[in-house]
Amino acid sequence: MSESSEKGKSLENQVAKLLKKKLGARVSRDKRSGAGSHQKMDISDYFQDTPLDIEVKNHKTIKIKEWWRQAVSGASFSRIPTVVFQADDEVLATIRFSDLVDLIAETQQHKVEIKKLRAPIVKIATGEVVDQDHIKPSESRSSWKECRAGNIVSPGEKKCLVKDCPYCSNKKPKKEKK
Repeated sequence: MSESSEKGKSLENQVAKLLKKKLGARVSRDKRSGAGSHQKMDISDYFQDTPLDIEVKNHKTIKIKEWWRQAVSGASFSRIPTVVFQADDEVLATIRFSDLVDLIAETQQHKVEIKKLRAPIVKIATGEVVDQDHIKPSESRSSWKECRAGNIVSPGEKKCLVKDCPYCSNKKPKKEKK
């Protein structure tokens, strides 16, 4: 194997190792990398643990436009074509700016969802605001039950608090006249 192919193989393994370590991605260097004329990426991501189709380059002369065309032509539908290359002593990546913005927007959406999940819980029966860390297991939402009509019955109650619930509320059944 030539020195240049060893150099390329080394960077491909380094990229795959970093993706595994940081993201837990099940990726590996594609064994067929650089062989044949079919379009493929240098990093195999069979399970699509990342949204990226990665083309890896380790050359002295940087030819981003040429490498980018190769990455775009080999990328699968709905995957982000990415060129990873060695420049001096740093490993850099090139992706479309719109794809970068989409990734950042998705990250921000996840942060908002996490923040909502961490919000305090309001007990329906009492209106009391309770921090999730201070809820006893017996008071958790999973211990709440529903009546036959589908209304929520809070813990410790035998009937729901809906006024006109035909099954269990404060509505008294009418007595039949004899």
